[in-house]
Amino acid sequence: MVAGPPPQPRACARQWFVAAGAVLTFAWYLLALAPVVAVAYLVWAYRKKTSARAAASKERYAQLFDAAPPRPHAPDVAAPAVPTPTAGLASPHVSALRASNAYAPRAQLLNVQQARLRDLLVSGLPDHEVFAQVSLTAVLEVAGLPDGREREQRVRALAQQTVDCVVCTQALAVVAIVDLDSGSTPEARFKLEVLKAAGVRYLQWNPLEPPPEGDLAAWIGEK
Repeated sequence: MVAGPPPQPRACARQWFVAAGAVLTFAWYLLALAPVVAVAYLVWAYRKKTSARAAASKERYAQLFDAAPPRPHAPDVAAPAVPTPTAGLASPHVSALRASNAYAPRAQLLNVQQARLRDLLVSGLPDHEVFAQVSLTAVLEVAGLPDGREREQRVRALAQQTVDCVVCTQALAVVAIVDLDSGSTPEARFKLEVLKAAGVRYLQWNPLEPPPEGDLAAWIGEK
């Protein structure tokens, strides 16, 4: 058998160039399509993420606002007894409180002397407002202390004290505190101390030696 002539070098080179050109052409196509594929992928991912968010939001909305399914009716059970404020007392005391009327309204808010003092202040100070039997916590507040034990103690001390009359302007600004004269008692000294520290005038009214009715404005420091 006679072998054919060997392939010509030019023919081999031509085939190699054709193959290389096809590969390069395919690579250029891939490079040209890469941005399109990337954009398409980003759009698909964004839509998928948006759909997931919408589904989650819809589910949360349904959980929050949709009516809950009706529950099966449970048999009636007697409600547990609610503890009363006297639950910590011994049983004889609890029985005594329940068996009797433990509280009753006062016959009068003010006694005779307090009512007389208020009437004199109202008539002698027509341009002012007069309030009777006021707690010191309505007049003063604890300032300059953070919340804590010392602040609570001071607030409690104010809450334990009342004054007979509070004289205010028509705009309800406190002008003076007037108490019936009780002498130099610990309560009076405490009121004088705290009111003086707050810059509020504290006066004691002596029923036996009252100031002239026409001079009440000067007496409370308004003239």
